[in-house]
Parts: sequence; C-alpha cells; structure tokens
Amino acid sequence: MPQAVATGVPDEPTRAAIRRLADDIEQSDGAPPLSDQALSHLGSADVAHLVASDDGRLIGYAQRDGATLELATEPTAVDLVLDAATSTGTLAWTHGRRSRLVSAFEARGYVEIRQLHQLRRPLDATHPLPADPPLADDIVVRAFEPGRDEQEWLAVNAAAFAHHPEQGDMTLTDLRARMAESWFDADGFLLAERGDELLGFHWTKVHADGNGEVYVLGVAPGAQGLGLGNGLLVRGLHHLERRGCPTVLLYVDGDNTGAIRLYEKAGFASYDTDVQWQLS
Repeated sequence: MPQAVATGVPDEPTRAAIRRLADDIEQSDGAPPLSDQALSHLGSADVAHLVASDDGRLIGYAQRDGATLELATEPTAVDLVLDAATSTGTLAWTHGRRSRLVSAFEARGYVEIRQLHQLRRPLDATHPLPADPPLADDIVVRAFEPGRDEQEWLAVNAAAFAHHPEQGDMTLTDLRARMAESWFDADGFLLAERGDELLGFHWTKVHADGNGEVYVLGVAPGAQGLGLGNGLLVRGLHHLERRGCPTVLLYVDGDNTGAIRLYEKAGFASYDTDVQWQLS
C-alpha cells in the first residue's frame, strides 16, 4: 500500500531515485519539479525530507525548508504527498504552466502569491549579440576563483539581493553545494572588480540539454549606475555563445520591472512561469 513518511537525510540510492523521478516529471510536464536549491539540499540535514513509496518503489518526494515546500510526485501520489507534507501557512512552488500540481493546489485552497517568469533568448545568426558594452577603465572582469572569492561574493550577493526570498539568504554551504554540481564552471562565473572591490557578477550555467542560463546576475548597491548590469549580462551571453548554447534562459520575479526591461532589451521574451502558492 502506498505510504508517505518523513525521513532523515536520504541515502545515495534514494537521492538517485529522486533525481530520476524529477527527470521523468520534467519530460512529462515540460519543467523540472525541483529547483536547484532543492536538488542541492537532497543530502542536507538542514531541511525536512518526506518520501512516498509503493512496494519499495519511490513515487513521491517532498522537501520542506521552513515554510517552503517543493515536491516531485507521480500523478497518483500527489494527494498522498500533499496530505503528509502540508499545513496552514505552507508555501509551495509549481514549476511551469503545465505542472501537475497546479490543479491540486487550486483544489486545496492554495492562493497564488508570487510569479517567477522564465524568459528565453536564442543564440544564433539571426539573433546576433551586441559587442561587449564598454566599462570604466578601472573595472576588470575576470572569472571566479574557488578558494579565493567565496566570502566576498556571498557578501555582495546578500547586499544585491537583500529583498529576495531565496537568493539573498545563500550561505557558504549553499554555495559549495552548487560548486560541487557537475554543471559548475568557474570560467562562466564572471566577476567585475575595481581594485580589490567586487562590484558585480554574472554566474552562468550550461544545462545538460546544452541550453545556457543567466543563473544569477547581481550588482552591489554602491555600484549601481556604472552600466554593470548590461555589461556583465552581455559578456556572460558571449561566454554561453562560445560554449555552443543554442538558447539562453533566465528566471526573473514578476514584480522586478527593471530587470525585465534589461532582459527584454537584450532580446529575451516570455517562455514559461513558475508560481509560488500559499495555503491559508
């Protein structure tokens, strides 16, 4: 009989099964059901884990970080996992408009409180990139150096995303977990400096399907107005172009109108939407 139980940190075979389930859901629903944050925490004791199984076969997984919940479930296990994992005040994500969880959340009285838009831009001869925008002569753009740049990057990231619910709270443990992922490439993690001061950064990512991502683009509050947002964006896009990425994607909050304008000017257009829901 199917059952869902809270568990400790999943062992490696269980983590592998969760990743396979997430891959299957992505193929069916058109978007990964778990964020990079959730995937990086599969082996973490700092979040709560729940596993649903049927005769020893994994059919669902839920991860709770404080009030925030992310789920990956087979269609038949959605209600089972939600019954076991949710309570009043729960915040939960659906990834993509085709997510199998949308109708389940609506039926249970969840309300939409936040939208995270996915934008995309092709990288091909019919959509050429502009030349790198000029920066001040004393600003240098270089690649991230593991073992040297972590703490300063964390400080600037926290300041740049002080009001962002997830990105601004990234810890050294979170950063190291991302750096341990197979996709991490320090050469695609661009830092803009003036002397020893970090002013901004563009962290790019290449997905397994070959598409690139503007993973995180941030500018220190004191460095606003120097043209770093567009300057770093274009330089990162050129890096992804050199990597052979046919398309670049990114995620941006629906209320971040300044960032949306920046990306639209760079040729990005709406592609899909993630939604955060709350159970009241």
